[in-house]
Amino acid sequence: PLALTPGQVSATTQAAGNAWRDYGRTGEGTRFAPLDQITPDNVKNLQVAWMFEHEGAGVQEEDQNTPLFVKDTLYYCSPRHVVTALDASTGATKWRFDPQSQSPFWKRCRGVAFYQPASPADSCGARVLVSTSDARLIALKASDGKPCDSFGSGGTVDLKAGMGQVDPGFYMPTTGAMVAGDRVVLGGWVADNVSVGEPSGVIRAFDALTGELDWAWDMGNPDVTRLPPEGESYTRGTPNAWAPMGYGLAMGSVFVGTGNATPDYWGGERRLVDDEYSSSVVALDLATGRPKWRFQTVHHDLWDYDIASQPALFDIPDGQGGAVPALVQLTKRGQIFVLDRRTGEPITQVDERPVPSGNAQGERYADTQPYSTGMPEVAGARPSETRTWGMTPLDHLWCRIRFKQHFYDGDFTP
Repeated sequence: PLALTPGQVSATTQAAGNAWRDYGRTGEGTRFAPLDQITPDNVKNLQVAWMFEHEGAGVQEEDQNTPLFVKDTLYYCSPRHVVTALDASTGATKWRFDPQSQSPFWKRCRGVAFYQPASPADSCGARVLVSTSDARLIALKASDGKPCDSFGSGGTVDLKAGMGQVDPGFYMPTTGAMVAGDRVVLGGWVADNVSVGEPSGVIRAFDALTGELDWAWDMGNPDVTRLPPEGESYTRGTPNAWAPMGYGLAMGSVFVGTGNATPDYWGGERRLVDDEYSSSVVALDLATGRPKWRFQTVHHDLWDYDIASQPALFDIPDGQGGAVPALVQLTKRGQIFVLDRRTGEPITQVDERPVPSGNAQGERYADTQPYSTGMPEVAGARPSETRTWGMTPLDHLWCRIRFKQHFYDGDFTP
């Protein structure tokens, strides 16, 4: 049996109290809540207190939302980015805001953000921020759901600014905005596997009070730190960040998980900068947006192994009475990478292993790929002919024949 050592509740978790203000509860992304009213002994006694139904789910609409809880209110967004404030005790609707967001496909809202100014700096006060499927960032008064006039233009920031041509549905921040300190930070989802030269994977930070663009990280053009020059756009087709980010205010860092440049399964058109930052964890300076370090989980990714989960921030005992500030990143491959969040260097063993190559004309292949050998792998058993299954012996025979007609040599089979 594995010996477990009780951990220490972080200062960030303690400061959160009983609130859930971020997608992962705090910027640490651990989703840990040190609350003890519900226990293993009494959980069986829980009963439904109330239910809430959002508007109907249509084609390509999925409810992937993590509501926020602040004081006595739940803040929820539907796949159509309709934001509802609910009384946490009764489920009664306090207010509802419909941004009339339009997208031809892929409708979802994974969460909203909450910002509480340190002092009454404007008439809006505490606000809820939602990013829409048609690329708008909207600030709403937490008290009544009305747009904040002091934010952007009448409460709205156009996220298409500086992006160049954006066809409907091809760029949207599906995971939503993240409030880190006094900044709203967001990336965006792009339409996978449709074309090259899609909208940029730029990461941007906006002033949480005014909506003014604070900084931009365009990995393809580091000289652009805010809006690109007139007539130009952020570098098109760069790896994007659609998954939730993490942040640490004490360290002044935002931790971003990137995808790969489109199309996901073909890399013959990719540039050096695409290969440098794809499928990576990148630490950005929260004050400036400049990169501090990067760690790549897949080289020249041809498998859509982009970072899909929020990085989790822990302090790991160093065995000498101190602790190492760590970042734990789970991946689609079932690899768990544990990094020093100050430098991006692995804390646990990572080995580069040879992987199969391919022969597609115009493509190139990485000779090795990183494996987190110092951590357990949760990828599951390797597919094999003997693990096929069928309802009848004939079904099973058909599955085995189909399996033998294919080639598989591990998770990096071209």
